[in-house]
Amino acid sequence: MPYDRVFVPEAKRFETRFYGRVPADEIVQNYMEMIQSDDWSPDVVRLITVERGADLSDLTYEVFENRFIKLLEDTADIAGPPNKNAWVIESEVTMPIVQTWELMPAAQELDVFGVFATRDEALDWLHT
Repeated sequence: MPYDRVFVPEAKRFETRFYGRVPADEIVQNYMEMIQSDDWSPDVVRLITVERGADLSDLTYEVFENRFIKLLEDTADIAGPPNKNAWVIESEVTMPIVQTWELMPAAQELDVFGVFATRDEALDWLHT
């Protein structure tokens, strides 16, 4: 499992850290575990960090378009209205892969999504 996750109750925030090779299946698994958790509610936000050196090569435009958008559509009744999730990308090499999702109009309709270089930037955005 290439991720660790904690829930920060006082901030109503899930924090996930991905490392190593990160297949799309693991991103889906993490998302499903969060929205099915007893800690989940529509006002929970998500802070996802992709460590420097993580391999996101499994993520392509087709995966975003065909798998992740369908996932959000299929789970909307469980997840509730779109909530904020911020991705902190520790490597400039990996940043464009995740920014592809941020730029997709269909994704932004289903999920309030931001990509950031630092944790502080991401937290500021999540809590404004």
